[in-house]
Amino acid sequence: MALTVVIEHSVLYGSPDDDSVQRIATVYVDGDSYSVVAPAKLKGEALNFTDHVSVRQPSKDALDFGADLVVTGQRRDVIINAVAGELRRQKRDAGRVVGRTPDGLHYDALICLRGHVRSSAGTPFTPSDHCSKCGSPCIDECPACKEPIRGMAVESRVMMYDPPSYCHACGRPYPWMQERLRTAKDLLDHDDKLAFDDRERLWDLLQYMMSDPKSDLAPAKKKLIEIDLEKAKAETKDFIQGVIAKMGVEAMKG
Repeated sequence: MALTVVIEHSVLYGSPDDDSVQRIATVYVDGDSYSVVAPAKLKGEALNFTDHVSVRQPSKDALDFGADLVVTGQRRDVIINAVAGELRRQKRDAGRVVGRTPDGLHYDALICLRGHVRSSAGTPFTPSDHCSKCGSPCIDECPACKEPIRGMAVESRVMMYDPPSYCHACGRPYPWMQERLRTAKDLLDHDDKLAFDDRERLWDLLQYMMSDPKSDLAPAKKKLIEIDLEKAKAETKDFIQGVIAKMGVEAMKG
């Protein structure tokens, strides 16, 4: 299905005429055009009202020339989802260089799933890009909460940037950090200095901290991990302590 979305009005201003509609977008699908419209009374960002819009198509029947047919079913859902996606993209692009975070004003970043940075200092990018180093898909938002990935500070004089491991908004690990956690699990599973119950306990504690590193209980869980790690191999201990240290630093941001 070839589909093109043209946004006409991303903000709705309302109309006193109850019989009128507000056009949000025109969508072209396989050569046919469709109008996505909102009721007259709605005001605000069109993105907030995608559940209340309708899809219309000019009638091809000579007897109904000039009339619009209401589109329903799967085609309607596909068109509305495409419009909502384009509205989100435009909203993101409009604020890409002025994203305010708990640490101040930051650029958005584009990073591949393995942690290679494509853009972090305001360079224009396309979110669907693939990494030129490894070919992995790139992301510019947290997969869990959709918060933009924080890039460099806008006014920073230090041109160095390390990709964050955790989302500053929800605290969940980014895919490249999840890979490190899988490595931690593999080290635990093959550490013959740890009993099975010790390995399972350590992994449960680590998963807890991974899922919510900003929790009030996280410091206590960290202490338990450090105690249990005393019996582990040096390589297991060093790797997991490194993961925890980075988690702690980033959990303090925001």
